[in-house]
Amino acid sequence: MFIVTAAMEIPTSFTSKYEWLKEHFHFLNERNFVFCGDKSIVKADYLIDDTPKHFERFDGQGILFTNPYNIYETKYFRVNNWHEVKEYFL
Repeated sequence: MFIVTAAMEIPTSFTSKYEWLKEHFHFLNERNFVFCGDKSIVKADYLIDDTPKHFERFDGQGILFTNPYNIYETKYFRVNNWHEVKEYFL
C-alpha cells in the first residue's frame, strides 16, 4: 500500500502532510509515501481520493472518499469512511 498525496500542488503543505502521515500511518514505511503534483504518475489498481479530478488520468479504479465538497459527484464508486473501504476490499 502506498499513500499518494498531491502535496506539491501546495508546496508549503509538505511538512505538515508528512508529519500527519507519520502520525496516522505509522505502520507503513515512510518510503511508501509518495509526494507529487499529479497522482496519475502512480500505476496502481485502486486510488482512494476525495478529489475526483485525480481519477481523470488514473488508469486503475477510482474510489471517491466522501467529503462535503464532492457530495454531488456521481461518476465514481463512493465510500463514506475507512470502514467502508475495508468492507470494499474484503
